[in-house]
Amino acid sequence: MSKTCRPAPPPSDEEWTVRQVVPRSDWDAASETCPTCGERVDLRGPHYQVELDRERTPEAGSKLTRERRLLAFCDEGCAAAWLDETGNR
Repeated sequence: MSKTCRPAPPPSDEEWTVRQVVPRSDWDAASETCPTCGERVDLRGPHYQVELDRERTPEAGSKLTRERRLLAFCDEGCAAAWLDETGNR
């Protein structure tokens, strides 16, 4: 599966589902901003990733019916705080 763009956190609405929360390292040479604390997250080092998923209405001729977002957090505490805040626990 290809990597996807990781935009700002989606609003905490009912349509997004948390698929997994996993520790990561050596994943990408980029960096992100932690959605919880605003610190820089180096994706080459240890960090936590939250994968979100939702159904989408496909455009005519498109077979894609799911949308996926990946969020990078600096540590488990920030990931847990974001999940609590958005009601995704």
